Amino acid sequence: MNKDRLRAHWLQLRKKYDLPALSPKDLRHWVSTACRKAGLSKVATAYLQGHDATGGGSMRDWYDNPRVEEILEEQESCLPKGPLGLLVPSEVELVSGVPSEAVALLEAYLAGEVGTMEFMTSIEGIRRKGAPRPSV
Repeated sequence: MNKDRLRAHWLQLRKKYDLPALSPKDLRHWVSTACRKAGLSKVATAYLQGHDATGGGSMRDWYDNPRVEEILEEQESCLPKGPLGLLVPSEVELVSGVPSEAVALLEAYLAGEVGTMEFMTSIEGIRRKGAPRPSV
């Protein structure tokens, strides 16, 4: 791959994930920070970035030398979608005390499938079913 092809792929990646003008080096630093925040060990982070995990020079780097399988398991555990998976918006499901039949009724009303009077009558019925009964 030449420099122009690499630049084209990089611009495509930036556009896809709506990234600011970053260099590949900036992204590597972001990945390192994301790995630390995800709880990945220094060794697993180094391998993910293509570095020699023993190259840091500290005692731990030399003696903490896990098997590659352990490193890959750790990476999968902490970042199941990989570091770029952190750029993908989370899927969120809103949960509230609104009955599902009320939500369905509102959706039908907004779609024009139910008229205003039918909506009001139906929503009142749903409210009465779910309303607490006064104690006597």
